[in-house]
Amino acid sequence: MRHASLQEVNYAKLYILSDNSVLASSRNILGEHGFSILITSDRGEILFDTGQTGRVVVNNLEVMRRGDIRTVVLSHGHYDHTGGLLSVVRRTANRCEIYAHPMVFYRRFKRVRGEIKEIGMPFPRSELEDAGAVFRVSNEAQVINQWLITTGTIERSNDFEKPESEFYIEVDGRLEADPFLDDQAVAFDVKGKGTVVVTGCAHSGVVNTLEYVKKVLGRDEIYAVIGGFHLNDASKEKLEKTVDALRAANPKVIVPCHCTGRDAVYLLKERFGGAVMYGDAGLALEL
Repeated sequence: MRHASLQEVNYAKLYILSDNSVLASSRNILGEHGFSILITSDRGEILFDTGQTGRVVVNNLEVMRRGDIRTVVLSHGHYDHTGGLLSVVRRTANRCEIYAHPMVFYRRFKRVRGEIKEIGMPFPRSELEDAGAVFRVSNEAQVINQWLITTGTIERSNDFEKPESEFYIEVDGRLEADPFLDDQAVAFDVKGKGTVVVTGCAHSGVVNTLEYVKKVLGRDEIYAVIGGFHLNDASKEKLEKTVDALRAANPKVIVPCHCTGRDAVYLLKERFGGAVMYGDAGLALEL
């Protein structure tokens, strides 16, 4: 069943605040390995992820003339999506509400050239709360201000989108393969167009994400998918299956960002043409 409390917005404008690349025509916009996007509508605004550093996300907020952030959603607990959070909270005059999965605070690691490196959120929860953060944690979908919904833990419904083996999570003092149960996206409906889905890294798989959003909302029409698709190291088979599934979903707007990978972006551009827009820091997208 579709969430009865989720209301359509009449329009939306999205500002990419952090990404691996910068819009060529932009001035004074900074880039970094990370992702952050400000989602605004006639019903309010929400920051989805905070990039790797406060320096970049705060600079770009100011360059793009955006005010204090009062609501944040975290896609998952990696440093390149949470590293700017403390700066965002401190920039806000009053309390800042943070929506997240409870596992976002777990320590995370990645094997890089044979070495295990820590890649989790760089701040303890207590430091963020002392600065004014108020956490709303749940592994279930959460409706925010009646117009935007988090997915919570995303169901895995296909056999080709599996978590990468180089990522680990610390559970009870032991390192285990990270199942990315905290990986979540956000979605909202634009009147007369359809559902917009924004992903952080899509560690659950961008196709799994879209299918789960359709299940949660009880509608099939995906108007736009924006964010990191985590296809940078994907096999040719996975790329082809992802493209086939996206073609079946038939979004009118596709904006690959951050961890999608150049080969995947070029393939998407080749297959979907004008529906694909490169996601760069400094991009302001009207829907």
